[in-house]
Amino acid sequence: MRRIVLVYILMLMVSFVWAQSNEFQEVNHFFDSINKVEKIQKIDAVFQEMVKVKNFSGAIIVGLDTELLYMNYNGYANWETKTKIEPNSTFELASVSKQFTAVAILKLYEQGLLKLTDTIQKFIPDFPYRGITIHHLLCHRSGLPEYFDFAEVYQKDDKTTMMDNDSLVRMMQIRKPKRLSRPDVKFEYNNTGYALLAKIVEIVSGQQFSDFVQENIFNPYGMSHSYFYLKGKGKDSLETAGHKSNYRVYKRDIQSGVYGDKGVFTTAEDMWNWNKALYAGKVLQDTTLQLAYTPKNKDMLPIYNYGYGWRLAVDADGDRLVFHGGLWNGNNTLFSRRLCDKSFVMIFSNVYNKSFGGRGDQILGILKEM
Repeated sequence: MRRIVLVYILMLMVSFVWAQSNEFQEVNHFFDSINKVEKIQKIDAVFQEMVKVKNFSGAIIVGLDTELLYMNYNGYANWETKTKIEPNSTFELASVSKQFTAVAILKLYEQGLLKLTDTIQKFIPDFPYRGITIHHLLCHRSGLPEYFDFAEVYQKDDKTTMMDNDSLVRMMQIRKPKRLSRPDVKFEYNNTGYALLAKIVEIVSGQQFSDFVQENIFNPYGMSHSYFYLKGKGKDSLETAGHKSNYRVYKRDIQSGVYGDKGVFTTAEDMWNWNKALYAGKVLQDTTLQLAYTPKNKDMLPIYNYGYGWRLAVDADGDRLVFHGGLWNGNNTLFSRRLCDKSFVMIFSNVYNKSFGGRGDQILGILKEM
């Protein structure tokens, strides 16, 4: 009889603790919901200020872990025709495209099809600059000349033929513009290196770079509206145009056909899907992704550095940030992730008026608030 009474008392105690636990969880959920609403309201206030003060034109998307918290749009895809930006409007990423080039290389690395210590000559035997490895290209330590500085000079008599990666390589082979430094001497942000990385992907895979990325990155990870700008051929009727600060549309120049350093068009939703896939470990093995997130430049501060395709930093609390900005033909973009809480901010602007300067950090700060 005593045993039965003890069992009954224990059951009552367990029921009480379970009820208290459930009540505690419900209270926590309630306050979490209130906190989330406040964060969304604060983020919206930031967005509305961007629109009011700087006439922001573009899109913004904010997420925390796997939850999409905020997405909004303003302005025109084309300010001359007054075509409005829509949820499926595609924006040019500019240098934010570099992360896709780095991931393409790292996928081939995981498959054992190349080594990070391979030199350019393994793939392009008569390339005139020696001692440069894939590692050097990925973390901007190649010392190569910047093609933005020499391409138009060498093609001054032909302002209509758009360059591509093949013509860029031929130009460097024939003209041999002076390198900036010897390999691995210092960090020098370099678009030429990422154009060469895209060419290496083509040589190793036997596919056009855009096809490789489409097949191995865009399609598998829910980026159904993403594509590359190729030699002046647009793809999407919802493609936004880049604008000068006076809202005049930028005209494409001869360098616009080079890809790998730039060239990706995508939507806010596609970048959210990409972000989730990265966090879920679907894109690369964790060891490979951490390799990309590891600072590679000893001549830079550990708190502000570059890995493979991403810039690396820490915030005021010491939490790690993985980010990249982009600027090309009036398109200004920001991709930012905080690793500790899996927060994500992506901002697209198609008018270069510095309308979101500092806003990425401000929004990440809001997400960290209790």
